[in-house]
Amino acid sequence: MQRVASLAVSLFVLASTVPLPAQEQITDQVAVTVLRDQVFAATTGEGLIRVNLSAGERVVLMEAEGLNALVITSTRLLGFSGQVQRWSEQRLNLNEEVRDRKVMPRLVMVRTDKRVFGFQGPAGRWKMEEFNLSEEFREMLAATDIAVVITSRRVLGFSAFTGGFFSQDLSTDEVVLETKVNDNIVILSTAARRLIFRAQLGIWAELR
Repeated sequence: MQRVASLAVSLFVLASTVPLPAQEQITDQVAVTVLRDQVFAATTGEGLIRVNLSAGERVVLMEAEGLNALVITSTRLLGFSGQVQRWSEQRLNLNEEVRDRKVMPRLVMVRTDKRVFGFQGPAGRWKMEEFNLSEEFREMLAATDIAVVITSRRVLGFSAFTGGFFSQDLSTDEVVLETKVNDNIVILSTAARRLIFRAQLGIWAELR
């Protein structure tokens, strides 16, 4: 019995000292450039993928990170996925103002004064969620595979893997006091509970 116990201890020590495999790092795989009335995306493979600008449309911002590229123009959002090798667009409404954006290795978030947009890099598609009239924006958090938007009424989780926005209502006067974010998990703390959102699950868990 002592031998078995010693063997178990030895195996535990060995397991605890073996380093865990490092998370795969996503290198930059996309670059974008504008030439006259066309936007070009260059990837690590052959060829250039282009999208045409409309008459009078002007490029306001270009940014690329990991699998993704974001181009904001005077009339729309253009997202490019290096994984599926295509452009995808979301039209902006007249007088809609872009307030913030976060370009991460696998996802892109864009917030305007009326809506929030999420771009899934692996799938190359946009999702959108509108803000309610009485809803006040508080904060937008993002990491490699996950993002969360906090408002006065709810929290919205977005994942590069599951797609779409996942909403969790906040109680009246409930305020998010602390946030913790890593590449795949977000933990939000209020006075009454903790809310957890994970990139692979696409649902909110609650601890009280």
